Amino acid sequence: MRILELLAQAPATATLLAKELGESTGSTSYHLRALARAGVIEEDTERGSGRERWWRRRPPGYLQIATGADDPEGRALEVVMWTDMADRDEEALHRFFERLPQIDREWRRGAAIVNWHAWLTVDEAVGLAEHVTEIVVKYRDQAAKDRPGAKRVFVSFRALPWVEGE
Repeated sequence: MRILELLAQAPATATLLAKELGESTGSTSYHLRALARAGVIEEDTERGSGRERWWRRRPPGYLQIATGADDPEGRALEVVMWTDMADRDEEALHRFFERLPQIDREWRRGAAIVNWHAWLTVDEAVGLAEHVTEIVVKYRDQAAKDRPGAKRVFVSFRALPWVEGE
């Protein structure tokens, strides 16, 4: 999941990813090949030369977690993936609240935590996620990063079916 997150920021090689993740190049190479077989990343043939292979995320810009599997192993994998995504959200929230007193006033004004209830079909929920992704993707690339005053911002979006409590 971290590799996918990093490739969403910019294309990279196994070596660059290994340095960022504190892993071996062999490990990142293995996972890159697995992600390519799964169809979520692809080789960026416009970059690199010789043995240097660059990789990039494939559209869509977000990962649909649901595997569609009805077997116990597939469902277990789905739970692990959802849990990882939720843990990243929780980490971002914890860091924000822990450091809130040190965050300057303008960036506190720019922070947002929002939620609503909406009535959607499955296709509308997918379309909503795709639309939000299109908006966010334009702020992810190097040109966006290099704008004056631009700061790295964690953007999280959830569209989950509401499960009634007992």
